Amino acid sequence: MPDQVMHLRASVPAKLSMLLVLSLAFLASWFVVRWYIGNTIAEHFALEENRLETARMAVSLAPKDPLPYWRLGNLIEKELPPDQIVQSVAAYEKAVSLAPHDYRFWMSLGQALEQAGETEKAEKALREAVRLAPAYAYPRWHLGNLLIRMDRYTEAFPELQRASQANGELQSQLFNLAWQIYKDDFEALKTAIGDTPDARAQFSRYLFDRRRFDEGQRLWNTLTETEKRTRRYAADPIIAALLANKRFHQAADVWNEVAPGAPYRVVRDRLVDRGFEDNVAHGPDAVFGWQVQSQNQVQIGIDAGVGHEGQRSLRLFFQVRSRLDGINVSQLVPLSPNKEYDFECYVRTERLESGSTPYVAIVDAADEAVLSNSAPAPDGNNNWQRVAISFKTGAKTEAVRVKILRDSCAESAVCPIFGTVWYDDFDLKPRK
Repeated sequence: MPDQVMHLRASVPAKLSMLLVLSLAFLASWFVVRWYIGNTIAEHFALEENRLETARMAVSLAPKDPLPYWRLGNLIEKELPPDQIVQSVAAYEKAVSLAPHDYRFWMSLGQALEQAGETEKAEKALREAVRLAPAYAYPRWHLGNLLIRMDRYTEAFPELQRASQANGELQSQLFNLAWQIYKDDFEALKTAIGDTPDARAQFSRYLFDRRRFDEGQRLWNTLTETEKRTRRYAADPIIAALLANKRFHQAADVWNEVAPGAPYRVVRDRLVDRGFEDNVAHGPDAVFGWQVQSQNQVQIGIDAGVGHEGQRSLRLFFQVRSRLDGINVSQLVPLSPNKEYDFECYVRTERLESGSTPYVAIVDAADEAVLSNSAPAPDGNNNWQRVAISFKTGAKTEAVRVKILRDSCAESAVCPIFGTVWYDDFDLKPRK
């Protein structure tokens, strides 16, 4: 089929109309392209390049777009001296006028206004940012800090509390501010950090970490039993801080409030799981229970088939050909100061051979001073034998550690040990 060419005839007015439409389309496209280029530059160029001219170019290309003005304000704050902050304020004000519903622009304007000394205007801008984004953390955080600097603490801390609830990373800063301002006023301090159980639990930990034990305990005790028990995440660091500072009785009190069950609870002058029959954990999670850990050439664990009176006992199986630096078995026991105690347990051995066999020692938990120790376990095969020792606590003793130890051989660095030792039915009683 031969090609056909279609010819359109148009009047002069029609041609002019078409030309006008094309011109308007071209003009609109030019503005759209300019806006797109300006917006893209403002959104993606790197602030660390310190290029104010790039930001100003973005503003000139998209004069009706708030984003370039916002980025220009950021760069002015970053690059120019503080006395030029008015330029940053002007840029943020333009961004706000073009996008009055964007909280980010109001927040930046508020911060810049404060730097310019316009605190009343800064507060209004930050309150508008909070109104536009009430669930966001940073508008409230900046408003709260402004109010702090204006000495309006009772208004500031509710804003800071809500900010830290929205963003947990801000909580430590809230605690620092509250502590700096109210460290000598406990009631005001408690109000400043908030009345939620989580805030009180975490701030208790904050106080314990700073060795403010009385205030920390006082705040911790404002929680109910259920609130304490369900906040083990705060209780564990509190207990650790108390133990590190040798406050064993106080640590035991907090432990009992969060202990997973009755077998784990601590009673002063009494060991936990004395006969290994309670089937409780024997490790770091049971702070006042048995700490039992196997190690190289020594298998340490609970024997469910051998017991002195019950069915279970602690078994240590040695296959040490050269040396053994220590035995990882102990229990922390809160006791009373300046008091005499009688201790006993039972030991059994099988094919035990060594120049230095294990023994039981009572050491002061505060300084690791040995208060008393038993004779070493007998070599060979021996049925259950009673081990009995006595000791007296010091004037400041709050706890002892019951340990199983082994000395090095007297004349040689090589000190092998082979065989099995069982321990069972530990008991501790104050002497009447």
